[in-house]
Amino acid sequence: MQTGVESAPGCSRCRLHWLIALSCCLASFMSLSACTGFRSVVPAPLVFEEQSAKILELAPLGTPKEQAIRQLNDAGISGDFASSPSIYYCDLWQREDGSLWHLNVALLFQEDGTLYKTRPAQADVSWEKDASTTQQSEP
Repeated sequence: MQTGVESAPGCSRCRLHWLIALSCCLASFMSLSACTGFRSVVPAPLVFEEQSAKILELAPLGTPKEQAIRQLNDAGISGDFASSPSIYYCDLWQREDGSLWHLNVALLFQEDGTLYKTRPAQADVSWEKDASTTQQSEP
């Protein structure tokens, strides 16, 4: 009986450690969900031309760079400049309904800092075999 009494405190210590670990995991999970909101990013259901048109409604051609970025940010569109300060890549659009869209639009700015053009941010890459490479010539 004496050994059973001695093992009981050790067992409760194990439970205490287990509860502490579980509490830490739960707290981490709650803070992660509060930060991210578990929002999933989905590709924009619009083709490039439609995405570009929506962006140009918010920041028309000729808009100064700082103003264009501010207007896009106010509308929930975020992005970043790459290696060049003349190309702004629109990345995410936080929609009013809570959805988060991945965009495929790059804004091109002239040397004077005004918006002059949009283009796809990512190249459309596909693999297609050329008809000439699939046919074999006969000897």
